Amino acid sequence: MRICILQSSRPDGQTSGTTSELETSPNLSRYTEQHIFEQSSLSVDSIEEQIEATLAAKFDLYWTSVYGRLVEEAAEIKVAKYLESLGIPFIGTPSHILEKMGKMSQEQPNTALSCSTPENQTESLESHGPQINRQDSGTAGSSKGNHTSTPAQVSELGTNQDFEDDDTYSILVIAMGSAVTSVPPATPRTKPELCVCLQQVAVATYETAQLQGCPWYTVNIRAQPGGAHAVVGIDLRPRLFSSKGQTWEDAAVEQYFPGGHRALVDSAIVTSQMRYGARTKFERSLEEVYAQWSKKYDQSLEARSDMAQTTLHVCKFSLQGSILDLGCGTGLFGKRLHNARESRAISTKDSCLVGIDLSPDMAAIAKQEGYYHEVRVGSIQKVLPTMPMFNHIVSLTTLHHISTLELSFVLSAAFQKARRSITLAIDDVPEGYNEALRNRGPPHDAMQGHNHLKAMKAYGIPRDWALVDETRLFGWNSPKTGHDIFTTVFRFEHV
Repeated sequence: MRICILQSSRPDGQTSGTTSELETSPNLSRYTEQHIFEQSSLSVDSIEEQIEATLAAKFDLYWTSVYGRLVEEAAEIKVAKYLESLGIPFIGTPSHILEKMGKMSQEQPNTALSCSTPENQTESLESHGPQINRQDSGTAGSSKGNHTSTPAQVSELGTNQDFEDDDTYSILVIAMGSAVTSVPPATPRTKPELCVCLQQVAVATYETAQLQGCPWYTVNIRAQPGGAHAVVGIDLRPRLFSSKGQTWEDAAVEQYFPGGHRALVDSAIVTSQMRYGARTKFERSLEEVYAQWSKKYDQSLEARSDMAQTTLHVCKFSLQGSILDLGCGTGLFGKRLHNARESRAISTKDSCLVGIDLSPDMAAIAKQEGYYHEVRVGSIQKVLPTMPMFNHIVSLTTLHHISTLELSFVLSAAFQKARRSITLAIDDVPEGYNEALRNRGPPHDAMQGHNHLKAMKAYGIPRDWALVDETRLFGWNSPKTGHDIFTTVFRFEHV
């Protein structure tokens, strides 16, 4: 994508901010080569005219990035308001949040949210959970772990109490679609119980402070013995993608956000696309195709493909406990997993299978079959970030329907939601298949697929995970074009 980075400029012609801020101003090209980034410096007194000039350049997306205070904050609000008035998609904090947070910081500088550690946090305190760390004198050390938190019970606004400086923690919160995740800073480790609560406090601000629409922000928290913790500040401008050196935010992303900065950029783009409904038309077309196909789907696949081979290969891995099936369709995986377990006398007593599928018609059939405890209807990229954690996440011959950006987004979400393993069957879609569908026209052209094998390699393997299997198999035969589609199964396990 070709992305325009909008920055305010000072009277001397420099981009906004002090010298130290300029050194950490964003340089996204330093972190990813898959997009083209061009900067546009805007003068405060002629923002609208200059934005119109950038619009004429036909960028794919706009990214508001303003550092500094006072006049720069006013410029950021003005930029956001003008883009919003034109209905132009952009990555950046909405104007109403900028105005609200600016007003709160002036009127209530000493207020904070408080939180007590919730009881029965057994699920969140597993050994692979996060280690949130103290931030001492602004320096960054190292820690281990990553976690997507659920909101804690946050009390009403109250007066801030006195805390020691070394009890202050900074947590980076990142939007993933309509949900958020938190990334711990890279500093010395502390108790797991405190780690969980601090991340819950940080994530809870997304709702309590009404920050929906922010791509990311930093929450500063002061901890107190006994479990009462207070939010003492929210920074809407975390120092990400620094052009010189490395900020603690960049260090945290590099270590703990699955896929690192490259995936973070992709996630921001996809979240923006979801916010503005960029893929809605395509998803509706895909729904229509599967609605027509749903009643004959199982018969068609069983007659024309050897998809069972892929499923049986996946079933040989350990899949005990809870499983999330991305793109479950009519529930063929659930049926074959059940049969495979029966044939091997594997108990299903503690098993829980949940599915996600875009098509209401396909999901209804999966529910009727009885192998799934629940099936959520919606796109994978919209539903997955809102789900709880699962022992295992699987997806068979589905991800070719999503774009390369969306694949990166889904992978980052999956690595945060899976406790033990992720198993993905990625289709090697030939261009001849897509060309044949394009020639057939609507609705068949909606079934064109993306070949994500190179994208899987480019994404890499996140920290604390290992790729334990990569097997190429015959996947399926297209009933519309006659093409044979081969599938590569990738199995990742948490280490």
